Amino acid sequence: KAVVSTQSTGVLILQHYYITNNLSFLMSFYTSNHDSLYKSDSNWSFITQKVHQLFKDKKLKELQTQQNQQMFNGTCGTRKRHNLSLEYKNTLMKRGMKCLLENLNEEKRRSGENYDLLYNLGELWSEFMREIIPTLQLIFANIKHLNAKGDSVERITLEQFRDDVVLCTDIETVIQNIIQQNESVYEIPRSVIQMLLVLGNLANSDKTSENQRRICNLCSLVVKPYINPFEDAKTIQQY
Repeated sequence: KAVVSTQSTGVLILQHYYITNNLSFLMSFYTSNHDSLYKSDSNWSFITQKVHQLFKDKKLKELQTQQNQQMFNGTCGTRKRHNLSLEYKNTLMKRGMKCLLENLNEEKRRSGENYDLLYNLGELWSEFMREIIPTLQLIFANIKHLNAKGDSVERITLEQFRDDVVLCTDIETVIQNIIQQNESVYEIPRSVIQMLLVLGNLANSDKTSENQRRICNLCSLVVKPYINPFEDAKTIQQY
């Protein structure tokens, strides 16, 4: 009985040691992961604020530092691709594009009858391509594809600009009026023509979007010859 008792005591001691050490390990694992998760979420909040500031000010030089770049890469790398894609489109881009559209509308209110949509849209496009897209590519430099389709940061950003800025203006009416009044397409700023061609090129991998069809229709009005990928009979129109 003494031997059995001693053995039982030994087993209990071993069990207690095993449980204590495993609990200690689990608590340490939870704490480290909780701290990491909290830090990641805190960093993501910082990124969200800076991206919004980028769309507001059109420039964000302080992002181009090695310390910030390492933080961006680490934070984005800890987020699942599906979640990152949704957060990028539904949070970052929706808010950012809303800011750009509000800027256009504010300029329209200030200018009144003298407001030139194509000029202002062309200026916005130039800033968008020169400042905003390169900075976003820098922030998400370690993310090659944002979703399972293989879409890049640049492509998704361009799609959002198409849907939430360009096609939320009166650009279709303005360009159609220019054509109907037999005015030269050279009245349309080069930056706007470039914008339409770049956005029209998104049709190469997306021929189902109604918004993409609208952009390609605009391209066919201002660029000749132009092959509209949404037309069944593809005819090249000459001047």
